[in-house]
Amino acid sequence: MKLLIALSLLLCIASAFESRGSRNTQRERLGSMVQTVAVSPCITNGQTAAANKLPYQAALSLFDGENWGICGGSLINKEWVLTAAHCTLNAVNVIVFLGSITPLDSIVRLEVDKCDIKAHPEFDWESKINDIALIKIPAVKYSAVIRAVSLPKCDSSYLTYVDETVVASGWGLTSDRDTSNSPVLQFANLKVISNEVCAEEYGSSMINTRHLCTSTDNRIGPCVGDSGGPLVLTSSMLQIGIMSFHSGDGCEAGLPAGHTRVTSYLGWIQENTGLRLNKKKCLCF
Repeated sequence: MKLLIALSLLLCIASAFESRGSRNTQRERLGSMVQTVAVSPCITNGQTAAANKLPYQAALSLFDGENWGICGGSLINKEWVLTAAHCTLNAVNVIVFLGSITPLDSIVRLEVDKCDIKAHPEFDWESKINDIALIKIPAVKYSAVIRAVSLPKCDSSYLTYVDETVVASGWGLTSDRDTSNSPVLQFANLKVISNEVCAEEYGSSMINTRHLCTSTDNRIGPCVGDSGGPLVLTSSMLQIGIMSFHSGDGCEAGLPAGHTRVTSYLGWIQENTGLRLNKKKCLCF
């Protein structure tokens, strides 16, 4: 019964725990934040993805005991999905959809409960620091439309990725005027910008080395409903970011979008999943 309810709601819920309807605890906390920041970013003015273009993309339908919400995620191996911590707050169960650009037609639909969610224990709602979570799922079989994304290898230093082109994807709103998320997976090519430029909008007290920002030129970028979705380098197809927040002025305001920097959490991912990112153990930093 839960699955049927979730499927019927998936096409009309704007974002996980942040909609334009009734308010819950997390929405109350949103009201106390810096007014130029809003969580749960969709792809505005993006393109429709081909059936097998983004085989790592996951759709998440999350239930907090009262409301259903939607977020994105990425398959990082056969048993783990990577997403944003704010998507999973208070979630008591999650339905994971894999293998289709339209969640209702997904090849794989897996329901897990809160015991299978590992959100970063030091996630901070206001600063968006440590906005990362893992969801354990029953092992899936790889195919042309279901395949894990690659993560960067453990290293002592990493590129800033400034000026690199990345692919953002999700089922969120396609414009500020929309009231429901896209039924079909959207994607867009974005440019990584420096944290210094990003801090000009959000303040240096919020943007730090564990964040990564992208420009939203030509009104193209993440919007409500895309949170937790992957940010993937077009050059190497490595996931370097997790969509976290966008400007409260709107998705089409041309202001930077914020993401969790994956390279800052490789040690944490490895410790919680057992996933080996190279022959040596990754360090948490």
